[in-house]
Amino acid sequence: MAISPRRYTEQEIDDLIACPKVVSEAPRREMKLDRGHFRNDMRLKSTDDKLEFRVFMRRSEDLPENFSIGLAFLAKDGSGEVVLLRCNGPHGGYNDSFDPDHPHWDYHVHRASAEMIDAGLRPERAATINRDFASYEEAVQYFLRATNITDARTYFADLAQGILPFPTEEPTQ
Repeated sequence: MAISPRRYTEQEIDDLIACPKVVSEAPRREMKLDRGHFRNDMRLKSTDDKLEFRVFMRRSEDLPENFSIGLAFLAKDGSGEVVLLRCNGPHGGYNDSFDPDHPHWDYHVHRASAEMIDAGLRPERAATINRDFASYEEAVQYFLRATNITDARTYFADLAQGILPFPTEEPTQ
């Protein structure tokens, strides 16, 4: 018998996103190419060891600005996972219409809401344009801060240190 979806308050959603977390299953060092997308995942747990989460990272092979980095809460009551937060790059088309003001045409964040859960819709259906990132690398940094992964530097040292993707040698004149 399936368990009906659990209800969440906005405060519970905020608390789940913001609670301090540590990595319990590390991501691979390199993303794995699978059917046109580079993929990587990791597992997290709250620092009090009471809550579990899954992180997914996806990036298009052909269009690197098309990516998704998400946090899913893994409820222990059997009610299923809930995607709490998803950072995306511009990917255009939504419902086969062109609306340049729609968040999908820009860098954006999907965030779960109690209203969507109560309506039986995708928890993170709503999206808002986000100006805190304008690349996959910046989105990872934003995500690590927003989700409060306290040991992120251990697994994302290059991003945490802000290393730029340029040659280390000085240009010659």
